Amino acid sequence: VDDPRQETGPLGSPVLGLVLLALAGLLAGIVNAIAGGGSFLTLPLAMALGLPPGVANGSLRIAVVAQNAVGVLAFHRRGVREYGLAFKLLLPMAVGSAGGAWLATHLDDGLLRPIFGGVLVVWAVILLIKPGNFEDPPEEPNPITAMTHVWAFLIGIYGGFIQAGVGFPLLALLVMHLGYDPVKANMVKVLLVGCYTIVALPFFIAAGQVAWIHGGVLAVGMMGGAALG
Repeated sequence: VDDPRQETGPLGSPVLGLVLLALAGLLAGIVNAIAGGGSFLTLPLAMALGLPPGVANGSLRIAVVAQNAVGVLAFHRRGVREYGLAFKLLLPMAVGSAGGAWLATHLDDGLLRPIFGGVLVVWAVILLIKPGNFEDPPEEPNPITAMTHVWAFLIGIYGGFIQAGVGFPLLALLVMHLGYDPVKANMVKVLLVGCYTIVALPFFIAAGQVAWIHGGVLAVGMMGGAALG
């Protein structure tokens, strides 16, 4: 999908829609760099502008890769460089991501729409009930176990299937399970999400579920937000 004139949505103006996407991307990039959940803004907006759920889900991946490349560079420049931990978790997450992306690209939009809506509602409820779960890591980091890799694999499946909200279970794994402080955990999260998204993106491209113009506009906004965040 390449022509934004084909998906104007209720606004009736593709230009206004792209401007809104850029602004939402900026805010989402800030939110994602600090904690997570920026896709709660961009995924529903892309769908509201007329992109089918599968295309909205796939197009977002372009912006996520660009955003997280900027985010990792920003963390690196400030001395936050937990690359070893990230690479220990990368393989199970990448394998899971491939499976999740394959599943997402083989489901009908009529099924994806209520699934996406349900996921967003569930995360909203969780965050309202227990918003501070990721703030209190154990005093000492815990070793990586087989169960750690299982959780990383499952999170990869989720992230490959739908981008929205993946930062929260990933932060729970890094902060609550492994015991890393939130800043270092954020750096690892940004790197892992960027890497597994590179694995997932070709599945959406092959399925024709990428709107390049929308994804590119989102990428510009989210890169700026990642730097600020």
